[in-house]
Amino acid sequence: MVMWIVGLIVLLGSIFLAVSGNYLIAGCVLLAWTVVGSVVSSVRRRKIHAEFRDRFPTSDDVARSLDREKIRELRDNEGKVRAVRQVRRDIPEVPLVEAANLVDKL
Repeated sequence: MVMWIVGLIVLLGSIFLAVSGNYLIAGCVLLAWTVVGSVVSSVRRRKIHAEFRDRFPTSDDVARSLDREKIRELRDNEGKVRAVRQVRRDIPEVPLVEAANLVDKL
């Protein structure tokens, strides 16, 4: 949320700079914010992944915490996509690829 608000402020400031004729500074500010946002996003993703791995060291641990029968039923009746969505609803931190692999294994 904070990143979104700061991003909005940076955008408005850049628009003001561009309107006042400081195109180079406005471009540099936007480029810098893009880099900062990318780094923060990467750090956040790594933290979430590390917490997920601490909670579920193996894919078997993830599978044990799911309602496997419900996931199998979804996969067989409504398709793999619905089952993967349900896995990610039940455990939001699970990466998409791992959720798809779990659905295939069940």
